[in-house]
Amino acid sequence: MKKLKNILATKRAKAGLLLTSTLGSASAFAADHTETINAAVADGTTNYTAIITGVITVAAVGFAIGMIIRQFNR
Repeated sequence: MKKLKNILATKRAKAGLLLTSTLGSASAFAADHTETINAAVADGTTNYTAIITGVITVAAVGFAIGMIIRQFNR
């Protein structure tokens, strides 16, 4: 019985070592995506700026058309 317990203990230790080394090597092979993330942030900032500019332009045009129509009604 002791021999069986020893065999199971060594198998468990080997499995733990294998799992630990596999997880350690997986992080070593991780790709660096910082350039891609920075490019996406820059694109997002550009799109956000374009949207805000468009909203302000539409509001200004609407206000100007309202002023013109108000002047015609007088």
